[in-house]
Amino acid sequence: MNSFHSGPSIKLYGKLRNWFNFDKNNVLQVYSGKIDIGQHISSTLALISSKITGINYDQVEIIKLDTDISPNEGKTASSLSVPDSGSAIKAASFSLRKAFMKYSLKTLNVNFEDIVFDNGIIKDIKSNKSISYWDYAKTNEFNELTIPEKFDEKEIREFNYKNDHKVEIKTIHDIVTGKYEYVHDMIFPKMLHARIIRPPNYFSKFIKFTNNIDQKINKLDIKIIVKNSFLAILSTDEYLVVKYLDIIKQNIVWEEVKKLSEDTVYNSLKNNDKESLLVKSGGEAFYENIPSLKEFKDKKYTTLTSEYKKGYLMHGPIGPSAACAIFTDKKFTIYSHSQALYDLKLSCSEYFKIDPNNITLKFRPGSGCYGHNGADDVAFEAAILSKEFPDIHILLKWTREDENCWEPYGSASLNKLTGVINDKGKIVYWSNEAFSDTYMTRPSNTELHNFISYNFINNNFTKHKSTPKTKAHMGIHRNLDPLYDFGENRLVKNLVHDLPLRTSALRTLGAFSNVIALECFLNELAKTKNIDPFEIRINHLRDERAINVIKNLKDHMIIDIQIGGAYRGIGFSRYKNSAAYCAVGVELKVHDDLKIKLINAWISVDAGEVAYEDGIKAQVEGGFIQAASWSLYEEVKFDTKEIISKDWDTYKIIEFDNIPNIKTSVIDQKGFPYLGVGEVVAGPAGAAISNAIAEALGQTVKTMPFTKEIITKELLEN
Repeated sequence: MNSFHSGPSIKLYGKLRNWFNFDKNNVLQVYSGKIDIGQHISSTLALISSKITGINYDQVEIIKLDTDISPNEGKTASSLSVPDSGSAIKAASFSLRKAFMKYSLKTLNVNFEDIVFDNGIIKDIKSNKSISYWDYAKTNEFNELTIPEKFDEKEIREFNYKNDHKVEIKTIHDIVTGKYEYVHDMIFPKMLHARIIRPPNYFSKFIKFTNNIDQKINKLDIKIIVKNSFLAILSTDEYLVVKYLDIIKQNIVWEEVKKLSEDTVYNSLKNNDKESLLVKSGGEAFYENIPSLKEFKDKKYTTLTSEYKKGYLMHGPIGPSAACAIFTDKKFTIYSHSQALYDLKLSCSEYFKIDPNNITLKFRPGSGCYGHNGADDVAFEAAILSKEFPDIHILLKWTREDENCWEPYGSASLNKLTGVINDKGKIVYWSNEAFSDTYMTRPSNTELHNFISYNFINNNFTKHKSTPKTKAHMGIHRNLDPLYDFGENRLVKNLVHDLPLRTSALRTLGAFSNVIALECFLNELAKTKNIDPFEIRINHLRDERAINVIKNLKDHMIIDIQIGGAYRGIGFSRYKNSAAYCAVGVELKVHDDLKIKLINAWISVDAGEVAYEDGIKAQVEGGFIQAASWSLYEEVKFDTKEIISKDWDTYKIIEFDNIPNIKTSVIDQKGFPYLGVGEVVAGPAGAAISNAIAEALGQTVKTMPFTKEIITKELLEN
C-alpha cells in the first residue's frame, strides 16, 4: 500500500471547514453526512478524529445531520459510513494536525523537540507560550485549508496512533438516564398530533364515511383531512387521535380496486413476467443472452441442482416510524430519522414545487431500521399535513400496524443453483439464478410514486414496474458473483414483476439470500466428495485475506470442545466482494419438537483498519442476532386482501432465550482502507445456521424461516 485515499466525500467537500468547527470553546465539532441509527457511527467518527488530532474523545462532538450545514454524503446505507465519512474525517484530521503543527512551530519560532503537544494545545517548553487548535481555527489559513485526495504512506506513518481504544458510546449516558430525545418525543407549543387512516391494502379507494362519523368528530377537538384516498386525523390531544382512529376506521367504505395477491409468492416468482440479465465477473449485470445450462456427462464429474427460498422480511423496528414538520414563511422544516435526508429534501421540493433551499431536513433519532422502512413515508406525510396547517408543528407517528403493514419489505426470493464438482474436489461449473422483486424503491424527485401516500393522494393504484439495476452488486444481484474460483460461472439476475407486496432496501438487499444459497450449496457439493467445509472454501479462494478470516474462525472454533448432541455449521462472505470479510460458525441443537436452540456462535471479521473495535463487534454481533431471527422465525404473512402480520404475535422475532454465546475476533489491518462492516455478517450467519441444521437432520432445509412447520414439510417431501 503506497497511499491513503481520502474517499469520495473529499472530492465534493475539500475544505477543512466543511468537516470541522472550533467555535465552541474546548470542543471540536465534526460534521458528517451520515446518521447514527444505533450503529455507533457517532462514536466511531469521534474516535477517528480524536486519535489523529490528539483532542480528547470527550471533547469531540458529532453534529447531527442538518441539510443546511452538513456535507451531502448520500444515504446512510450500503455499509459506506466509515469508508466514506470515516475516510473523509481521517483525511481532514491528518490535514488539520499537519497544518497546525507547521503553523505553531513557525509562530512560536521553535523546533519540534522544544514543544509539548497535549489535547490540541502546543506549548513551548522554554517560554511557556502556547497555541491551540481553537486559536488556529481563527486564522485565514485554517479557513482556506484544502484536504488532499490522497496521502503518501510515509506521511501517514508520521502519526503514531493506536486502534485499541475503549471509549463510552457517545449517546449512552443520555439514553440510560432518559435524556435522549427521539423524534417521537418532540414537543412544541400548540402542536398537532396526527395519525394516518389506513385502508385495507395498497389497492383500496376511499368511497365515503358512514354513520355521519366525520360530522360527529368535527364537533370535537379533532380535524380530518381527506385528499382523495389519503386520510388523516389530527388533534392537540394525542389521546383523542388514538381513540378515534379506530372508530373512524370502522366507519369507512373502501372500494377494492385489485386483490393483494392471486397466488403463492413462490409460484409468482417462477411464473410472473420478469427481466433476466447476465451477471459477469465483477458483479455488473448486462442485457445479454443468457447461456443455457451446461451438461457434464463424464463420470469424473458430479452434478447437483438445488433451489433455495426465502419469504418477505420486514424491518420490524421496535419503535414505529415518526416525523415532525412545520410549514412557516413558505419554508418547511422537517425532523426525521430517515437514512436519506438529502433525497427527501429533493423529493419534497419536487412535490411541493418549491426551491430546495426552502426545505430543511434535520435528523432526529428514531428506531433504527437498517434500510428503507416507514421513515421516508412518514416524513412526507407530516410535510403534507403541515402545509394544511401553517405555522403549527405536526407530529405524526405511525402505529405498530402501520409499520408492519405499510413499510417496504425485503423481497421474497428464490435461488436456483447447479454445480459441477470433479473427482479431485474442484468445482468446475457454477450456475446461480436469483429471482426477486426490486430492493431499490427509495423515493426520489423523479419517483414520487415510491411514497405510499402519494399514490392515495392521486388515487393511482397502478403498480409501477421497476427497472433492473445493473451496477456491480446492486439490489437482487448483490453477492451473486462468488468470491470463490469456481471455474466457469453462469449468473443470472431475474427481476420479477407484479409481485404482491411493496419492497425496498432491507439490510444486505439480495446478499442475504444469495450468500445463504451459495454457502449451503457449497456444502452440498462438498459432501458428495466428503470434503471438510473449511477445506473446500480455502481450496477455492485466491484472496489471502479471505483465507485468513476462514482460518481464524477455524482456530477459534477448535478451542471450544463441541457439546454433545449439538451440531456445527459455517458460512463465509465478503460483502459486495469489496467491503469487509466475515466468517461465522454456529453450534446448535435441534430438539425432538424441531425447535432450534442456538448455543454458540463464532465470528471472525476483517474490516480493514480498525476505527473502533467495540463498534465493529457491536455491529457484527447485532447483525448476527438479526440474521438468526430472519433465519429461524421471521416471515411476512398475507392473503388476497391484506397483510396478516400486524403485530408481534403474528410476526415472530427471536427472543432473549435463543441468543447464543457469541465470540468475536476482529483482525486489524492497520494502514489499509476502512471496509464497511454493517451488513457483512448476515449472509454467513444465516448460512452457518442452515448448514448446522443440515448436519443435525442429515439434509438441507431449503426454505426459510426454519420453523417446525417448514422443516416438517421438507422432511416429508424427501
